[in-house]
Amino acid sequence: MATGALAQGSDRDVAQAIVDELGKDAAHQAITAEPVGLARLALERGLRLHSLADEVHAREADGLAREWAEVARDLVRAADAETKAAEVRRKALDERVQLERTRALIDEGIARIGRLKAELDEAKKAAGDAKQGRRAVEVHDGDVKPPTKAPKKAAPVKPGAAGGAP
Repeated sequence: MATGALAQGSDRDVAQAIVDELGKDAAHQAITAEPVGLARLALERGLRLHSLADEVHAREADGLAREWAEVARDLVRAADAETKAAEVRRKALDERVQLERTRALIDEGIARIGRLKAELDEAKKAAGDAKQGRRAVEVHDGDVKPPTKAPKKAAPVKPGAAGGAP
């Protein structure tokens, strides 16, 4: 609807245009029924007063019809705005849930990296210990055992020395 064009018409023409437009809007009929009905009554009253040549009261009735028609139109706009706001709110809540899920996944990933670093540090420590004299050797049946370092033997205890029996 061209609101600029309607604003230039008489109250009666503007009211009639809005009422006609809202009469075709089945989606908002429940919320516009009362103000549209009151606008139609005021239009009929204005028409009767025009036919009686009571122009002052006829213009007032036409003005009243325009006011009710504009109220109905504003109700439609408000309902549409509320619907859009509810949709935007729902989307925002969905995005918030997605963000919380993403944060949880990131936290889980960070914890996993920490555990893997700890395991890696332990493996490096174990590898360092292995380099200091430990080595794994695989021996198969019939193979000759590789030479190993003989463990150091303890020095024999001499009788009579440091707490030994005489």
